[in-house]
Amino acid sequence: MKKILLVTFLLSISFNTTAFAKEWKGKGERIEFSSMPTMTIKDFLEGNIPNREITIWGTLNFPDNAADKNVPAVVILHGGGGISEVEEHWMNVFNAMGLATFMVDSNSARKNCKKDNGFKKAVHFCNAINRGMNRIIDGYGALELLSKHSRINPKRIGCLGISLGAKGCLYLNVKRFQKMWGTPKLEFAASVPMYPPCNVVFKEDDEITNTAIRIHVGEKDTYFPVDSCINYVERLKAKGKDVNIKVYPGTHHGFEKKIGGKQTITIQGHNDGRCYYEENTSLPVAEMPSDDVAIISQIGFNEWYGSATEKEKKKIFKRVKMRHKFGWRIPQIWHDRSCISKSNTLAYNKKSSDEAKKLVSEFFDSKLMRWNEIWRNKFSF
Repeated sequence: MKKILLVTFLLSISFNTTAFAKEWKGKGERIEFSSMPTMTIKDFLEGNIPNREITIWGTLNFPDNAADKNVPAVVILHGGGGISEVEEHWMNVFNAMGLATFMVDSNSARKNCKKDNGFKKAVHFCNAINRGMNRIIDGYGALELLSKHSRINPKRIGCLGISLGAKGCLYLNVKRFQKMWGTPKLEFAASVPMYPPCNVVFKEDDEITNTAIRIHVGEKDTYFPVDSCINYVERLKAKGKDVNIKVYPGTHHGFEKKIGGKQTITIQGHNDGRCYYEENTSLPVAEMPSDDVAIISQIGFNEWYGSATEKEKKKIFKRVKMRHKFGWRIPQIWHDRSCISKSNTLAYNKKSSDEAKKLVSEFFDSKLMRWNEIWRNKFSF
């Protein structure tokens, strides 16, 4: 029985991503900058600064015939598995437009995150522990670095993120996070999160900067409920923010390019991407270990907890205690497993890819390049 429970437990903490890429060796100038080691979401949300920093890097590319100064740029934040054909696709698109690109590698310096941070158990790049929140800090670091670069226009830097990287490009605009982990008064000019996991409601996440944001998601994405992004956009619009979302019919996660030459990839394993979560400062409750790092609960958890029988609680918290006992540091807890499935899908969709390329290019052109051209014409002699 214990063996069966352990297998079930291990499946329950899996975090699916694409095949894990090796360190990217693409063309361009590699530039290092400081960031934070992998931390739990609890530490991130509570602003608990680690006692050390780490050095990560990005690769800077300028378009052909770029000017010597005031070049607009886009920071690219990759998905959970590392830099792939998708990120390279966008780099090529932007360079061809006349935009510089800074391809951030968030994984390579953290490949030993389990050992370096004293985590007893962890999946690749500690994705299940952090769920992409480090991308937010990496985005802030990349923005600060580029804003000081002699050839970059500091007022015209955009962000594009893929999956977990999109989570970074989306939530780095939250003022609460910016205050804790960013540089005061330093903001991106525009942000494009490509299929970001929006299914966690964070405290004060509708208080954002004035950055223009355009979210792109596929209607059939299995990594998160698509309506969670729609609902988030509606909340931000109600605050008067320049935010919009494009939903591509019949389209899955990772739709811009074939991954490894494959049209479709189905990843078997635990998938809680259909669950809705919220930041919950009442955790841990009495039935949980006092040092449990869970700080995200399924929406409705507090109401369930207040009315659940002891038998119902015992069933739920048995899993929680088991994962803690074996050394897993998982940020979320759920009481209703009906939202959990056993697979995820990535699929290339040429029609959606072509449309996204057009829309994203037009957006960055209007927010980064047209203003840049006006600025150069006005102040050139």
